[in-house]
Formats: sequence, C-alpha cells, structure tokens
Amino acid sequence: MRALRLAIAVGLLTVGTLAAKEFRVGYVDYDQVIAKYEAAIEAKGQMDTVRVSFEAKAESLKSDYEQSKQEYESQQLTLSEEGKRAKNAEVDQRKRRYDSYIAEVYGKGGKIDQQYKELIAPIVGKIDSAVAKMAEDEGFALILDASKSGVVYAQTGLDLTQLALEALNGEFAPVAPSGSGKKLYALMPVYNTNDLATQDHVGSDIRDFANRLMGAQPKVDMVANAKVDQQLAAYGMQSQQVLLDKALDAGRALDADYVVFGSATKQDRRVQFELSIADARLGTLLKTEKGDAARTEDLQNQVGAVVRVLLAAVETH
Repeated sequence: MRALRLAIAVGLLTVGTLAAKEFRVGYVDYDQVIAKYEAAIEAKGQMDTVRVSFEAKAESLKSDYEQSKQEYESQQLTLSEEGKRAKNAEVDQRKRRYDSYIAEVYGKGGKIDQQYKELIAPIVGKIDSAVAKMAEDEGFALILDASKSGVVYAQTGLDLTQLALEALNGEFAPVAPSGSGKKLYALMPVYNTNDLATQDHVGSDIRDFANRLMGAQPKVDMVANAKVDQQLAAYGMQSQQVLLDKALDAGRALDADYVVFGSATKQDRRVQFELSIADARLGTLLKTEKGDAARTEDLQNQVGAVVRVLLAAVETH
C-alpha cells in the first residue's frame, strides 16, 4: 500500500512538472504544520493538562482498590464469614469502579478520545481551510499531505509547508497599533458556570457574537481571540474563569485599551449571562451588564443589547 501511495504521489508530481501551467502540484507536511502551528501547540498543552487530571483520578481509584484488597488479605484470618463477605464485596466494588473509570476515560470513544476530537478536529479543519485558500490563491490544482503520501522527491517551490504555517500563525502575530481614533479591545473567554452551558458551548457562542458585534463598530479594533487565549495560557488559565484582575493583566500584556470578560449559565433553553468591561489603562471596572435569553434563538440579540450598553459606558466614562 505504501509503495502504491509513493507511486501515485511521484506520478502526480511528474504530471505537475510536465504541465506546470495547467496543473500545478504542491505538498504540505501536516506533521510539521501541527508541530509548529501555535493553536496546535496550545491544544496539545490543554490535552496534556486534561490527561494529567484523568491520570490523577485513575491513580486515586487504583490506590483505593489496592488498599482495600491489602486490608482484606491481611484481615481475612480474623474476620468472620459475614465480615469476609462484606470486605470482599467492598474490594469488588472498588475494583469495578476503577475498571469502569478506565474504560470510560481510555476506552474507544472515551473521554480522552472525545477531548482529542474536540481540541484537534477544529485545528485540522483550520489547516485544511488554509491549505485550500493557499491552493486557490497560488494556482495549485492539487496539494498532497507529505506526512501521508511519502513524497521522496519534489522540485524546488513545491513544498508549501512554510507558506501554510505563515498563513495559520498570522492570527498569533503581534497586535498592530490601533488605527487613528480607534480603541483596542480584548475579549476574554466567557466562562460556562454549569454543565449544560459547557456541553452546549454557550460561552463560546456569546464570545463569538460579541466579537463580531464589537468588531463591526467604527471606533473598535479587536485583539484576535487566539492571541487573547495564548496570553491566558501563559498564565495557566486555559479553563478557568477570568475575573477582573486577570483580565486587566492580559489586557495590559496585549496593549489593549479595554477588556471584556464574563460568564454564562444555561437551564433548559434559557441562557443567562453577564459581561463586564474595564479600562485596562486605568485598571477600573466601567460597567457590568446582564443578559437573559429565554430561547437559544434569542441569544445573539441579547448579546447585542449587552454589547451596546458596554460600549456606551466607554463613551461616557
């Protein structure tokens, strides 16, 4: 199979060489892109943090089971038959609990797999989109994944890996000074305060709505969300609630004029949230405004209403 892939890849590259104007072929090494793409590096860090958390709980459950087993073995000569049955049942229960957790977390389709898909799938999607756009912009009819196709030779100019990386990492580039008369805003992740909000990605939706609405205003420049997340990751706050102090720290590090942060909860279809805005230069909280959407379909309108109140507070302070 590998030999077949190599033959196909070389054949396609040969076609591209013979008819470069009509059929340009290039390649991207996805393994190298994932290793150097800032968002992928951040996702790997998050994945490592999640994995350590799972491992800690697994070790705790294993320790409980082994301790219970040792107690049974050391006490069985002195226990009554009823005591033995009770102690043995406790050992079995702790063993089942440990085995169940291992299957739930590390089994096929378990939490590790789910977390991997949640973190990595969007990144692969971004890479695919960047490569597709690059192919269109540069006039390539076909781009191969060198990490899979096993390209052994290609003419100079066909390796597009670095070009793809530059396009992808552009969102992590240093923030340019805001335009004349504009102010720079940094929007923190909106924290989900309960399981349903987390499950439905309510905070992400609110953040996306707010980012688009604020960025459309003539006097507003937005720090890229990816850049904000990168700064928070440096503080070890990838999955924590961002409150005023940390929002201000991140805002100053990003040279932002204002920071916005908040939280959200969801009960049935009802979403309740609040957003706050603070002056990063002065270190003062300007306004906190609450939103309440009875239905998911109303959420964008509610976010818009809250954003207008926050921006009005900037104008009047």
